[in-house]
Amino acid sequence: MSMDDQGLLPEIPRRRVGLRPSQATRRQLTRPSPWPASPMDLDDLLSEILLRLPPLPSSLPLASLVCSRWRRLVTDPSFIRRFRAHHWRPLGVFFGGGEDLSFSFISDPRYPTTPPERFSVRVLRNVFERYTWELHGCRHGRVVLAHRGRTGHVVCQFLVWNPLTGEAHFLDISQFLDPVRNQNGSYMKGAVIGASGDKGPFKFILAWNELHHNIAHVCVYSSETGVWGDVVSTAVKPLSSVGYGNVLVDNTLYWILFGHQVHILQVDLGSQNVAVIEGPPVEEDHWGIFLCTLAKNGGLSLIVMSANLKAQLWLWETSPDSDGVDRWMHGGTIELDKLLSLRSGEYQQVLWLAGDDNVMFVSTNRGLFMVDLESMQFQKIFETSIVTSQCIHPFKNRYAQGTALANCSLGSISIS
Repeated sequence: MSMDDQGLLPEIPRRRVGLRPSQATRRQLTRPSPWPASPMDLDDLLSEILLRLPPLPSSLPLASLVCSRWRRLVTDPSFIRRFRAHHWRPLGVFFGGGEDLSFSFISDPRYPTTPPERFSVRVLRNVFERYTWELHGCRHGRVVLAHRGRTGHVVCQFLVWNPLTGEAHFLDISQFLDPVRNQNGSYMKGAVIGASGDKGPFKFILAWNELHHNIAHVCVYSSETGVWGDVVSTAVKPLSSVGYGNVLVDNTLYWILFGHQVHILQVDLGSQNVAVIEGPPVEEDHWGIFLCTLAKNGGLSLIVMSANLKAQLWLWETSPDSDGVDRWMHGGTIELDKLLSLRSGEYQQVLWLAGDDNVMFVSTNRGLFMVDLESMQFQKIFETSIVTSQCIHPFKNRYAQGTALANCSLGSISIS
C-alpha cells in the first residue's frame, strides 16, 4: 500500500549536499537547542499568576498545598504584602482633624465603581458628636482616631473604626500615662494592622516617648485576646518625639522620630524587639520628611522635601556591604514641580505621604493632587486647595462589585 493510499503525505526526496568531512563532523556533533524553560519554573512569573488568585480566606492556604514551591512563594512576607495591596482599592481620603475631620470619595479610573449613593457609612453619631477626634491613619480597612480628653493636650483614648461595617474598638490607654512625667512630655501615636483584613482580628501598636527622659515605649494590643502585651522600651536621642508617619514593611513597623536629627523607630512585631535607626543627612531648611516604601521589594525608604517640590529619595540598604554595615543610599531626586507643571511662585504644599501606598498629596492653587510615586501618575481629587495642620490618609478596602464609599455627614466629621 502506498503512502497516498494511507492518507499520508508523500515522502519528499532528500537532496544530498556535498560537505567536506570536517563540516559533516561538526554538523553531526552540533547539539540540538535546549527546550525553553517552563514558565512554571520561573518564580517571578508564577508569583504574578498567584497574585491574581481571588481574595478569599482559603485561596493562599489551598495554593500552599500544591507543592513546596507554591508554599514557599505564597508564604513569603513580601508576596503576602503584594497580594494584599493587589486586592485592596482606594475608596477615598480622610483628612483634617479636631472638629473638622472630613472624608471625600475618590473615583479611581483603574477600578469600576457604582454611584456613591449606593453605599452608606456606618456612623457612630453619639461618638463623633460628643468627642473631638484626631486622625492618626488608615490601614487594612480601618481608621485610627485619638481623643485628647478635656484638656486637649494628652491622648487618653484611641478608636479603631471600620467605616464600612461600623465596628468600633475603644482602647483606654490611661494605664500608660504617668501623671507626673507624661502630662508635659509624652506624645502618644497609634497604628493598626489587620492580619486578616478589615473583618478579622487586628493588632494595635501604641508608641510614645518621654520627651525629657530620652526614652521611647511600644506596646501591642491584640483584638483577638483583648489584652495588651508587655511594654518594650529603647533609648532615643535627646528631644526626640514620635511622629504621625509610620509604614509597614513585611512584619516590621517603622515610625519616624523627629528631633535635632532624624531617626527611625523600628518595631519588629514578631520578636517584639524595638530599635532605633539613624536617619540620612537632612538639611535644616527641609520642607518635610516622610517615610515610604519605594526601596526594592517594598523596603524602607525616606523622602526629604525641599523648595519647589524637589523630593530627595533615600533607600535603606539592609544587605550588609563589604564592611558589614547597613546604610542609607541616595535614590535620586523626584521633581514634582515638573511632573505637575507648576508655575514659578504658585502655591504648593505637600500635605502628606501615605508611605504604605507611596501616594503623595500636594495642595496647589489649582487644587489638590494625588501623586503615585511608583508610576509617577497623578490625579486631581479636589478642584480647590486644602490647607490643614493635620494629615490626609487614603482609605482602602477590598474591592467588591457594587461597593463605593459615599459622601455624607458623620456628626462632627464632615464628609463631602
